[in-house]
Amino acid sequence: MYEAFYELNEKPFLMRPDAQYLYLSKGHQAALSMLEYVFMSQSGFAVITGATGSGKTSLIRKLLQNQDTALSVGLINNTHVGSFEELLQWMLLACDVEPPETGKVQLYKLLSDQLMQKFTAGQRPIFIIDEAQNLNAECIEQLRMLSNLNADKYDLIQLVLVGLPGLRETLTDPGLKPFVHRVAVDCHLEPLDLEETNAYIRHRLMVAGAQHEIFKSEAISSIWEASGGTPRVVNLLCDTALLFGFAEQLTLIGDDLMQDVINDKRQSLSPISA
Repeated sequence: MYEAFYELNEKPFLMRPDAQYLYLSKGHQAALSMLEYVFMSQSGFAVITGATGSGKTSLIRKLLQNQDTALSVGLINNTHVGSFEELLQWMLLACDVEPPETGKVQLYKLLSDQLMQKFTAGQRPIFIIDEAQNLNAECIEQLRMLSNLNADKYDLIQLVLVGLPGLRETLTDPGLKPFVHRVAVDCHLEPLDLEETNAYIRHRLMVAGAQHEIFKSEAISSIWEASGGTPRVVNLLCDTALLFGFAEQLTLIGDDLMQDVINDKRQSLSPISA
């Protein structure tokens, strides 16, 4: 609706994850570099956490764009499982294998056979488990047991757990110390600071084709204060501001309009924090 008015090729602040629009703050760049290291070096497990809307999924999609052709990556999004058997079934589906309705031992053997086949074919299986905060301690410990699968000196499986901060709380369980000892990379994505929020907004506008300034610096400061530096909330405020600005035919969005947007969102069905 507002794209033509602001001379944009597309909407720059959509809520869905998009690796093309990923802005690599210092924290995101560090997490990406460490994940790439894990992928390249086969150096154990990785744990990535961050608040809702912090950019975890976009980071993973960026990582997968650059993956080595020798990697066989299985992405698991459904972690609302009641047992390790269900998780094994989802892991088999990620390997493009239809899991049989059978017990844990048979599922475990089928998965280990698949991993060995991939290894023999020169592929390195890596499973990325998103929303991992939903896994209980028992499932996570069983995942560690999978890491005992190996061929000579090579592990047959690597794991990347991605989730909300609650995942870190789960990993403090004393029974999960053996798992934690296998974690080679542990990153927590912090909110953006004011400078990073400024760069984030300008980056997304540039990717969308912006040729001139659209948000005044004081408006960006208000966006940062209201969003707490959470990228998804920044997107919500910026997209609404562009819509309000278009309605008022404002080519440059200042703080007065931004305050109207913030007040509107604080009273909406999905309010931002006051």
